[in-house]
Amino acid sequence: MARVRLSDVAARAGVTPGAASLALNDRPGVSATTRERIRLLAQEMGYSPHQGAQALARGRTGIWGLFWDDSPDAWPLWQMGVLRQCAKAGTQLIVQALPPLAERAEFLQRISSDARYDGHLLLDPAGNDAALRPLWESKVPSVVAGRRSLWFDCVEIHDRLAQEQLMTLLSLDRKRPVALVATRAQVAREDPRIGLWEEHVEADPRSLLVSVAKDAPESGVAALGQILRENREVRAIYCLAGDHTAWGILREARLRQISVPGDLAVAGWGDLPFSSWVDPELTTLNVPWEELGIRTAALLQARLERPGGARIHRTLDARLVTRRSA
Repeated sequence: MARVRLSDVAARAGVTPGAASLALNDRPGVSATTRERIRLLAQEMGYSPHQGAQALARGRTGIWGLFWDDSPDAWPLWQMGVLRQCAKAGTQLIVQALPPLAERAEFLQRISSDARYDGHLLLDPAGNDAALRPLWESKVPSVVAGRRSLWFDCVEIHDRLAQEQLMTLLSLDRKRPVALVATRAQVAREDPRIGLWEEHVEADPRSLLVSVAKDAPESGVAALGQILRENREVRAIYCLAGDHTAWGILREARLRQISVPGDLAVAGWGDLPFSSWVDPELTTLNVPWEELGIRTAALLQARLERPGGARIHRTLDARLVTRRSA
């Protein structure tokens, strides 16, 4: 069935398209009687205004920029949430990955000068505001997802409580040492979750920190080998690096005939889709990435509708998912 256009409503009402537009947008220029007649006809014919035309009438393009950095597993889920909210708002997305830090300033300068974008959405859990300065200076509404921002509207993930619960579980309430496996990037930026682990183990000499290049199964294989060489008293491992690393530890433990969780408890971070299918099923921290996407897009929509006002900060809680590995 063909879409009912504004010109169709105007022809049926015997007025010009301009007059029909004035009536349907509640603007002066037509009588109250004509306005009501055109509205009733539009409703009867099933007319709905074109979202793109409405955006242009408001001085907008109806296009948002969607950018992500260093979250290949979280990205599809976050994008799914953003898309759900955008469908309600009638907006379109242009999707791009953020380049390496060395190239980011120039990239963001180009983005900032591109008049196509009404606003920007950024999945940037490991980033910082200073790296996004061109967006800040452009004054185009932007929302950061996954971390706290002091410059932009943001939706932050709170995982402290869930991590405290996990550390209590892994350490048997501080009775056994826990090794932490983190990426080198997490160590370099002094990730606060590493600080929480340090608080919990209280300088227990039997606990150790192992850094790996990236979240990958091969990183887990190497990490377990290092832990066994340096301290065989470790009976629990927390893979802050991510679930991929934990998968590698589980596989290597099986090859070395180490019982999980009997001899070694293992937990990850992220709750990837296959973490409930590995053997044994992986205990991990779940981050609501899709809900994060929905709230990020809703926050940008609210900012576009109400441009003024104070910076908005929203939070989402991670949760501990307990399975057989710990």
